[in-house]
Amino acid sequence: MNCFFADDTAILAQGRTINYVILLWRVAINTDKTHAVTFRKGTSRKELKTLSFFEEDLTWDKEVKYLGLIFDNKLTFRSHLKYDTDKFWAKVHLHIPLIGRRSPLALENKLQLFKQVLRPILTYAAQIWGLAAPSNRKKAQILQNKILRIMVNAPCYDRNSVIHNDLKIQTMDEFIKDLSRNFFQKLVSHTNPTVLDQLNYTHNNGKYAFPYATTKWSTPFNPP
Repeated sequence: MNCFFADDTAILAQGRTINYVILLWRVAINTDKTHAVTFRKGTSRKELKTLSFFEEDLTWDKEVKYLGLIFDNKLTFRSHLKYDTDKFWAKVHLHIPLIGRRSPLALENKLQLFKQVLRPILTYAAQIWGLAAPSNRKKAQILQNKILRIMVNAPCYDRNSVIHNDLKIQTMDEFIKDLSRNFFQKLVSHTNPTVLDQLNYTHNNGKYAFPYATTKWSTPFNPP
């Protein structure tokens, strides 16, 4: 399957063995700008065969960045969340004069800066990485806790849950759940057939529609 976005192209091939997947690749590419990653559970003792294209070879990478989202070969999204963390703090440092403890800015305005500038950094593509393990998702929540405490100049004994409640701010998991529901509900009216196919995709255990897991619906989402 080919995925196109502007001048970025991703070629996806699926199979039970690496040899079978390699046979599906039939395209001339610029190897200097190309990354090859195999996504699989567990580890293999066998060395992966080299992908060869018109006498040029590709090396297998452990992760790849595509459209701003870092996919590691285990799909833990640990690298992506680390990337988000660094990007988040870089932006925080720029806005500390406005949202810091000594800022004269009204709390309402600080919250708007958080919602419009900072939180989107943490939740970019969360509809996808929201499937990450709780231990990895928790990192985003910790960052939100820290910045909210700075904004309100909270003493160490104030609970994070109280601060969230007072500010009427959702936890990261709650916010991601709402983002995911809004996103997947809009898919039903999309005109792109590849996008529409996501409505019919189910995980191989057959328990739920895999992309909708981030919405935390108790039953699979049924498009109207």
